[in-house]
Amino acid sequence: MVLQKFRDRLTGIMAIFILGLLAVPFALVGVNSYFAPDAESNVAIVNEQGITLTEYNTSFQNYRERMRSLMGDAYDPEQFDDPVIRRQHLDTMIDRELLRQASAETGLSVDDQFLAQAIREIPGFQIDGVFNAEVYQSQLSAQGMTPQQFETDMRSSMVLSQYPTTISASAIATEHEVDQYIRVQEEERVFAALIVPAAADEAEEAVEELVEEALEELAEEAAEAGEGSEAEELLADAEAAAEQVDDTAPVAEERIVQWYEDNADDYRNPERVIVDYIELDAAFMATDETVDEDTLRQRFEEQSGRFISPEARLASHILIEVSPNAEDAEVETARQQAQALYERAKAGEDFAELARENSQDQGSAAIGGDLDWVEPGVMVDAFENALYELSMASPISEPVQTGFGWHVIQLREIRPSEGMSFEEARITLENEIITERNERAFLEKADRLVDIIYEDPTTLEAAAEELDLPIQTVGPFDRNGAETGVAANSEFVETAFSDLVLLQDSASDPVDLGPNHIAVIRVREHLPESPKPLDEVREEVVAAIRHQDAMDAAQARATALLDRLVGGEDLVAVAEESGLELVESEGAKRRSGDVSPDLREGLFDLSIPAEGAVTRQVVELDDGYAVVELREVKPGSLDEEQAALRDAYARRLANVKASIETQAFLRELRNQSEVEIFEDRLRL
Repeated sequence: MVLQKFRDRLTGIMAIFILGLLAVPFALVGVNSYFAPDAESNVAIVNEQGITLTEYNTSFQNYRERMRSLMGDAYDPEQFDDPVIRRQHLDTMIDRELLRQASAETGLSVDDQFLAQAIREIPGFQIDGVFNAEVYQSQLSAQGMTPQQFETDMRSSMVLSQYPTTISASAIATEHEVDQYIRVQEEERVFAALIVPAAADEAEEAVEELVEEALEELAEEAAEAGEGSEAEELLADAEAAAEQVDDTAPVAEERIVQWYEDNADDYRNPERVIVDYIELDAAFMATDETVDEDTLRQRFEEQSGRFISPEARLASHILIEVSPNAEDAEVETARQQAQALYERAKAGEDFAELARENSQDQGSAAIGGDLDWVEPGVMVDAFENALYELSMASPISEPVQTGFGWHVIQLREIRPSEGMSFEEARITLENEIITERNERAFLEKADRLVDIIYEDPTTLEAAAEELDLPIQTVGPFDRNGAETGVAANSEFVETAFSDLVLLQDSASDPVDLGPNHIAVIRVREHLPESPKPLDEVREEVVAAIRHQDAMDAAQARATALLDRLVGGEDLVAVAEESGLELVESEGAKRRSGDVSPDLREGLFDLSIPAEGAVTRQVVELDDGYAVVELREVKPGSLDEEQAALRDAYARRLANVKASIETQAFLRELRNQSEVEIFEDRLRL
């Protein structure tokens, strides 16, 4: 009422004055909205150029899908939901935008000839390693792209790559750098090693040795030192070690509890969920309804072409290439060349020979222009229309223009179409109609399922009741999913742990489980990360204690053996006496396959011995210890026959330097630019 009264009285000059005052701020706000960037929609602004939230989300989702495809079962959705990963991806997008701006500012471009050559080198557009224009056209058509669109996208990518490519091309490794790298990479180490495994029987042998040493020491010193001597202490240590490594003796409860508490992080349940879900699958929506005869016959008549192999034509051609951007004079010159070839073929000259000598289609010229059997839909329209207008009585076409140039076409043979009878096609038609009905029923139910869930996302019961679908339960499972069942689907697992489902306690959007197969998820129970009870992991703890005891015994034995070697005993003699495995090499390299990776890693961590000396050290292995005697280190080298390997090392060093220089270039671009990042908008 107040506004209405105000409107009724707002007339004349006063009205114009007041409206004029009101119009100024509204006009300014409106105009400003056209010029100010919509910061709310950006995750970053690079020199006033925004990277929108939509662009970021789309790019990040595509990145995750690529990684999922590449990693397969190793893909961990949780890893790719980490804020650090999200920020790294945004940095990549910022770098790309900086490159785009730098390229535009310096006027970088790609000329037509260079672009054409790059396209010709793409394997997907080649036949037997040679570019084929028809394949190029058909491949793009299958992807819903025109050559112009593809060339524009490729030109843009090539422009963006020019700075990194130039930097890479300019990065070189000097001869000195390569020599130094080879000295290290091809280094050879002469060594011998006693392997002391952390096995129960070996540990018992170690204890026996310690006991024997203790007894010998006691026999020598008992008379002189009496009680409390070093020999007596050594004997006590040996007896304690014997109790530890005896895998039949019980482990004291105090040790079990202490180990469990000291290694608590090793005995935890990961975050898990139990979820309810409704599953909709067209494969299980089969109906008992049969397909009547009239429907089957009508479908056969409507789609009879499907059951008839189309007429195919064996064709050859001669191509005179013309660029799509060529001048009229150039187009006409090419047409005249094609016309002259047509007339020669028409006069009776051998078409295949004319193609070998004159065709510019590298894919077919060498084989006389042969295109093999051509069916409808394979070639571009102009070519196909001309081919199917030919007859065996008049098998050579006048010049036909396409996007690749001028063609002279020869029809060599016609293969008539062949078809199936109604009875032969009956089963196929019936299955298709039933499948279509099931798919329609699926789509109707899927639409209704989405509507019901959106109306009330706090429950699945309404949808289950109306659509007569059971609410199923699966879990608990963690972010790695399950080995089988619906929780083995990575998208299902990712959705179950999404913010919408896990934090907002809402039913999910439909999860795509396959063709015409979806599910809607709601968390029944969220089980945060928690410690596993000791009783649940007692066997694991005992096994870990026994293994550690075996490792300790192996280390003690290895240390005792090392002392014997340092004391002057011969390693080979010690190996024979102890019955331990002896590993020797006159030239182990960093990639030698005959030396285990853990031993090789320890070996190359040892310091280089002085001339005439050796380096002896105990090295920890994955399951035991090794007493290593490093006798000599030979600097790496390559002979003349290994020039290819030297070149590979040079390229490796150059690539590393190129990567460093490219990153430095990008850092400099960023230092010279204004980049604003909105960290809080990086979550999907």
